[in-house]
Amino acid sequence: MTIQQQEWLVAGIKHEIFMRIFPTLRHGLVGPISIARMSASIVRRLLSKGESSKAALGEPVERIDQQLAEAVAGIRALQAWEPEASGLAIPAEILRQGIALMTAPLALRDIKMDYVPSDIQDLEEVRQQPFLYAWLALLCYFEDQLNEPATLRLEQKEPRSVCVEVTRPFYDVNQTKGRAKAHARIIDKFALEAVANAGGFRLKFGQEWASFSWT
Repeated sequence: MTIQQQEWLVAGIKHEIFMRIFPTLRHGLVGPISIARMSASIVRRLLSKGESSKAALGEPVERIDQQLAEAVAGIRALQAWEPEASGLAIPAEILRQGIALMTAPLALRDIKMDYVPSDIQDLEEVRQQPFLYAWLALLCYFEDQLNEPATLRLEQKEPRSVCVEVTRPFYDVNQTKGRAKAHARIIDKFALEAVANAGGFRLKFGQEWASFSWT
């Protein structure tokens, strides 16, 4: 496989990952705008009733300003997903970002995440985008591989490494609770390793665990 072919392969896997977390990103952008619209309707109602005093309008106008500022910040944050993005962040922030983005997709598969904050102070910044994509790829891997309810325990036991341990509660195979359909394009170990290797990250696998390491 040529370097260009490898790049196209990784780009395709990243696109699949992005499309999985896009609903969460979209919800985060629409939320503040929806609140701003509700505040605007309050202002219109006050004006229509002639209750347009400074005191009456102050709170809803302030709320509109805050929510629009939040929406603008969210839109600007989308720059981090551009292919040439070179933003930096500390690993703990990126780990939490990935967890937030994957909480809903994993919940649809009856998979919970138990994040154990680390006492390790790793404040050295890393490139945000490759780290985040590799971390999301690992979480997507578990999303596709686990066929029954489970909990992922996420813990940074060592510097520059996070461990994902799988625990499985008692599960009645006859229970009828519906689960989300499996994705047509799964993130298997090959896809996961392709994204991780492209970013310079290391993976190790055990029977019920995996570790994700960076330098």
